[in-house]
Amino acid sequence: MSTIYHGTIIKNLTGLEPRKRYTPGDAAAADAIGPRIYATYNPAFAVAHSFPWSSEDGIDIQVKENGTISIIVPKDKTTVLNQEICIYSLPDDTFVPTTEEETGLTYHSEVAVPVHECVIFPTVTAGIEAYGGQILFI
Repeated sequence: MSTIYHGTIIKNLTGLEPRKRYTPGDAAAADAIGPRIYATYNPAFAVAHSFPWSSEDGIDIQVKENGTISIIVPKDKTTVLNQEICIYSLPDDTFVPTTEEETGLTYHSEVAVPVHECVIFPTVTAGIEAYGGQILFI
């Protein structure tokens, strides 16, 4: 069994349960998908999904060919990075690839999973840099 990572702003979780919130894919696909826990083997990618952001605000995630994760943020939206985030380590034995998500980095589980460990970062920037990612301002 390996470790997989889930990012959130919620602290002190001892386990995660499937929920229906942010779902990869278009609206029609999202409506057809039941509750899930989303996670990734790339902790920087977990950081990029750990906080509330909107592509309508110009925020996006970029996965470079070398695997580096970048969070793209408009200069007028930098305050969104000033949030404390939590990266949870989970067992991966119930996770399967999420085909609706185009990067191939997202996996999901439809059953509750225990938390192995939680790392709390004071900001999104601190978290992404700790795992080798970067913030790109536009």
